Amino acid sequence: MTASTYLIERIARHGDAAIRLSQELLNGNGEFAEHDQKSAIAFDAADFVWAFLCLQGNETMQDSRQIRNEIAERIIEVLRSADSQINS
Repeated sequence: MTASTYLIERIARHGDAAIRLSQELLNGNGEFAEHDQKSAIAFDAADFVWAFLCLQGNETMQDSRQIRNEIAERIIEVLRSADSQINS
């Protein structure tokens, strides 16, 4: 497989997190071990967004994870609609 420059850059930036999540799913341990792959990806990504917003001083973000959960649900919808591409 030939990797594009963009892919190489994304792996350098996010590779550790992707490997961690893959290992959690494979080994059945970690925060998302009980999730299916799409759900684990979605909630891990949504946690990043939520944490970033909290770190920007948005105190209302800390009161509820509603936005985090909504982001995760939308990501799951996108991943489900892209099933044929993901599973090929």
